[in-house]
Amino acid sequence: MRERMLEALLFFLERSSVIGNEEPLCDDLEARVGGLPGWRAERVANNLIVSRTSPDVSRERLVLAGHLDTVPEPEGGIPVRVEGDLVYGRGASDMKAGDAVMLALLEGFDWGSSWAEPVFVFYEHEEGPYAENGLEVVFEECPWVTDAELAIILEPTENALEAGCIGTAQIEVTFRGSPSHSARPWQGENALTAAGAFLAALHERPAEEVAVDGLPFYEVVVPTMARGGSAKNVVPDEFWINVNHRFAPGRDIEHVRAVFEDLLKGSNASFEVVDFAPSGSADLGHPLLQDFVAGNDGLPALDVRPKQAWTDVARFGREGVAAANFGPGSPSQAHQRAEHVKLPLLVEGYERLASYLAYTPPSGSETG
Repeated sequence: MRERMLEALLFFLERSSVIGNEEPLCDDLEARVGGLPGWRAERVANNLIVSRTSPDVSRERLVLAGHLDTVPEPEGGIPVRVEGDLVYGRGASDMKAGDAVMLALLEGFDWGSSWAEPVFVFYEHEEGPYAENGLEVVFEECPWVTDAELAIILEPTENALEAGCIGTAQIEVTFRGSPSHSARPWQGENALTAAGAFLAALHERPAEEVAVDGLPFYEVVVPTMARGGSAKNVVPDEFWINVNHRFAPGRDIEHVRAVFEDLLKGSNASFEVVDFAPSGSADLGHPLLQDFVAGNDGLPALDVRPKQAWTDVARFGREGVAAANFGPGSPSQAHQRAEHVKLPLLVEGYERLASYLAYTPPSGSETG
């Protein structure tokens, strides 16, 4: 199993797929799985949807999903290499390790006796803006994908079950003043220093814990970019700050607006929510998810924790599909300069999913 998982992982790592350049990897993946007996591969842009040619409609439809794209390489790149149990390369943990487990299940698992009717979705452009995510066109062109009981997103969790996901919003805050010569600042109004109290409030603002289904999610408000001023000897008449707000499941865009109205109360600043991705519900009460967490064949129950990040669990939830995060990558390795993954975690993740897929749920456990 180790060698099978290593081969599948290297297949993805040796094909660079920085966001916007997923096509070559998608081409090779389509060529690899397109001819597998009993399977059909449908391509939409650089997204690949793989399902059985003769699906069993009496089974529960299960979606296994993983994005093909990665963030850009650091300067000098990350040479793909194997050092003992560690495999290095851009996307090793986020999330080509998950893609490799999907590929191994697609090619090697005996689906004939499973309770699940599988749909594999390999998709592009997850690391970019919400509206450009490849799942959007998948759902539009292949709406049957969302006729599923459960979706498992193989994001990096080190094989824990990470429930739900926090939402994210990008808010542009603008402070305005009036220009003057910097030698005579009293003749103008400095937009940069006018933002001082706001920035100080964000600096001192603690993460706020919000319990959802017994899990602690943390809401944060973090300035991430700023710009202002036109010259070194001119009092700036405008200062722009981008603020990233992460919020717990159950919050909506009106909640985000209320947070910033309160933060900016009494100032002359304006704000605009320029990007918004909704949070995802935990779905821990879903019978199929409960079976997955419980374990079987002597395997212990999965660790369950909240997803303190945004993932496409939210996008599936928007379509009415229960979803959760489970994958072999390490969250702490995502986007790192020397990104790597532990190969034993791929083997463990495969075996956990294979055991679950071969498991016969107790009578009444299925949702159909």
